Amino acid sequence: MTLSTPLPASKSENLPGAVYALIAPLMALALALASPAVFNDADSFWHLAAGQWIVSHGAVPTTDVFSFSAPDAVWHAHEWLTEILFAGAYKLFGWSGLAALSGLAIAGALTLVARRALRDGLTGLPLLAVMLLSLSLITPSLLVRPHLFGLLLLAFWVDRLLAARDANKAPPLWLAAVMLLWVNMHASFLLGLALVGPFALEALIEAPADKRLKIFRDWTVFGALAALLALVNPQGFHAFVYPVYVMNMKMLASIIEWRPTDFSHLGPMEIALLALIGLPLLKPVRVKPMRVLILLGLVHMALHQGRQQMVFAIVAPLLLAAPLAKVFVSREDATPARDRKIWAGALALVALMVGARLSLPIQRVDGPTAPLSALAAVPPELRAKPVLNELGFGGLLISSGVKPFIDGRTDMYGDPFWFRYEQMLGGDEKAFDAGLTQYRFEWTLLPPAAPLNKVLAARPEWKKVYGDAYAVVYARE
Repeated sequence: MTLSTPLPASKSENLPGAVYALIAPLMALALALASPAVFNDADSFWHLAAGQWIVSHGAVPTTDVFSFSAPDAVWHAHEWLTEILFAGAYKLFGWSGLAALSGLAIAGALTLVARRALRDGLTGLPLLAVMLLSLSLITPSLLVRPHLFGLLLLAFWVDRLLAARDANKAPPLWLAAVMLLWVNMHASFLLGLALVGPFALEALIEAPADKRLKIFRDWTVFGALAALLALVNPQGFHAFVYPVYVMNMKMLASIIEWRPTDFSHLGPMEIALLALIGLPLLKPVRVKPMRVLILLGLVHMALHQGRQQMVFAIVAPLLLAAPLAKVFVSREDATPARDRKIWAGALALVALMVGARLSLPIQRVDGPTAPLSALAAVPPELRAKPVLNELGFGGLLISSGVKPFIDGRTDMYGDPFWFRYEQMLGGDEKAFDAGLTQYRFEWTLLPPAAPLNKVLAARPEWKKVYGDAYAVVYARE
């Protein structure tokens, strides 16, 4: 059964639209500032160390400067600008600075999405539901890592492309300059460039015949300029190749965030898909064809690799806000002066929240990616020797001045190295002995559940130095 009239807004929707718009961004900021989970990724450590190295040396590394297993291997620190921000925030405010910086990035991204939705007429409980679902999709990726800045730039980029389409014009040329930042902050810049094509084609299809040549020329100039400016990075054209290379690595199947979305239990992605299927059965939601293709591409990405849910969470609401606004009727009478006061109050609240966080330094404690006690138990002379470590401990080792065997820069190590590492940690004695011969490991830093620990325990030349709930250390006599 199809409804022929718009769905009425709830009678409880007596709050200004800006209030509904701000709830999710403020929640995201609060999570980043208060939840220890934002540090549940070992890459935070080495991104910080990379930023500190860049600031110290006044250059962006092009070869490995951290590991002992891949000395001088080609390594492109493609997120160098974000890493410099990390280094600056840490120098000024420690880990609290990193939490605040990351929180502001994701809150900013969600605010851009919400403001676009408000301008398109979506408000009240429907807006709140969309924004909370968006936040839920992003929350697993709410980590101190450069991708949060990629999301911020993605939200701004798509919002401006939509604004250009609303005005039936090509995007202003100044917008292309965003690529100067984006390409040096996160590899998602390539998605931004790719999105220009569908919007340009949409503009061309909808334009009157006598305007199409101008539309084609203006969008082509903008796209070409954006692509040209994206070449302004330390790696040049390699920055365009890098994301494709990573996406095709076989070892991604071994990393949780790169695996297909898990539907064994109800999650936000399933809820989003059910909503996309169910809502049109109640009321036709009219979405332009090129935007449908973009949405289908985003759904495919999110199903194929779970980490892409955060991209869907940003772009999908931007594309769907206007169509959804036609389904849900708003009873709100817009009052610009009142809304300005609400946004100003929210800004003051943000300043208060961030100030409180910065005034209370975060002290890192033992965790799944931060076995601080285990590393502290390793004598300095042993730290200087080759170590076989869990990938998730590599970031801590780098930030502590210890050269790891492996860390989160898996693109640098490559597939063969990764699978060999997996064999060793999996307790394959032949693989371990071969690695021992080649790399001359003197100690290990592994999770308690790693099968290799049992192999080492059975060998008299290996002695257990330390063990707790997060890590076990063995040393060779």
